[in-house]
Amino acid sequence: MDVEYTTCLVQVGQDSLSAKTHRQRGGNPRLTINVGPNNVEWVLENLFDGNPEVVQNPPRRDRVDFYFLLDTFRQDRAQLPLPAAQPTPSLRLPTTNSAGTERPGGRRVRMDRPISRYLIASTEMRSAHQPSFQAAARGPVHLHLDIEYTPLGMYPQRLLEVHLGIQASYDIMLGYAGAQNQAVIGMSHATYATIFEDLQNL
Repeated sequence: MDVEYTTCLVQVGQDSLSAKTHRQRGGNPRLTINVGPNNVEWVLENLFDGNPEVVQNPPRRDRVDFYFLLDTFRQDRAQLPLPAAQPTPSLRLPTTNSAGTERPGGRRVRMDRPISRYLIASTEMRSAHQPSFQAAARGPVHLHLDIEYTPLGMYPQRLLEVHLGIQASYDIMLGYAGAQNQAVIGMSHATYATIFEDLQNL
């Protein structure tokens, strides 16, 4: 299904590396959800290499974020594959407030309302950047779901958007032999079913 905006950002030493794309800037970010026998994978595809940037203090935050315009998502969410398990309310964790700046010097984030937070299994970023990199999450990986406002200047007026963001620490390895820029997010069937229910209720 179509995504409005995706960004994957990691810091390697003093360099900030990214793979991202925005539909309003000629990109075609896509989300594919694969329901397998043992888990569910979300794959973010069609990302562009960003230009490496020298990190300015304070350090940037490694992250994966993706957004849907709320009205568009409500029209498209029937494309989400049906879960193979039942929702589990105990998998919904306390929310956090994402208001503030997305990174030092970045755009101001204005949140409308938090939805939930979930512990998921894994996240991996792959970029054919020069230098190319792979980044695999280690330790706990949390997926946040909330409703935010689009940034000023991108649209004629501020719109509501569905934001899903990954909070994790990453092991980063330079050198990636693949050609695709993508992020792969893994979770259990029960977690997917719980997120699916929350997305259907937006």
